[in-house]
Amino acid sequence: MALEAADVLVVQKQSGSQENRKLTVQQLTAYVQSNPAVVFKGAADMKDASAEPSNPQGGDLYINSAISAGAFAWTSGSDPYTGNIVPNAQAIYVSATGWTVTNNSGADLGVEEVQGTVPITINSSNSSAPIVGINAASVLTSGVNTSGVVTVATDSDVAAGTAGVIPTAVQLKATNDAIALLPTASVTSVTGTDPIEVANSTTTPAISIKDAAANQKGAVALIADATYSPSNATTATAPKYVANFYLPNNFSLLTEA
Repeated sequence: MALEAADVLVVQKQSGSQENRKLTVQQLTAYVQSNPAVVFKGAADMKDASAEPSNPQGGDLYINSAISAGAFAWTSGSDPYTGNIVPNAQAIYVSATGWTVTNNSGADLGVEEVQGTVPITINSSNSSAPIVGINAASVLTSGVNTSGVVTVATDSDVAAGTAGVIPTAVQLKATNDAIALLPTASVTSVTGTDPIEVANSTTTPAISIKDAAANQKGAVALIADATYSPSNATTATAPKYVANFYLPNNFSLLTEA
């Protein structure tokens, strides 16, 4: 069915409160015929007032080159657009009135940036095909460690104590089971063979040795080699003591006069 001059279209104002209004086909036809043709002028940053064309003409069309959304900064005309713009928005200059802006639907925008938090890494050297990676876990060093991927240890790694690999629950259980089989007995008493004596009935038993006596082996002290003590029966004599106080049974060993 063809449109008729009285048919009504719904449009949204881009200035003021941006309310919806009706527009007849006849009004649209008159507007198109009374305005200059649209002329594409290129891309410019519409968030930057200094990037606004100095002498815009009716029908001039620009594409927003800003990489993020923000406030529209161009002010030419009596009633220019004053809202926010998104990347790749289109602005057409309407003579006297000012800039009319058409924002692209956010639903049409793809992923603009990929970011990662530790341990995720992002290589954006090729922005159209960023590479997502992950750090390797690090061993605790100087109080700082890094979370990340790990390598599972083999049984040989566990036996050798290989650094940088992680044991499994099965390997840990095998170790725990082996520990459980170790002997649990401990020393409960200490005994000594004569002349060694042990003071038991304590957690820190003292070990000592008896003094030597008649018919008793044990520890002895040496008699001073300068003190004559013929009645001493508890200290031992050294050869020098004997030489100092007693004659040898072989007189030929004496020094000549």
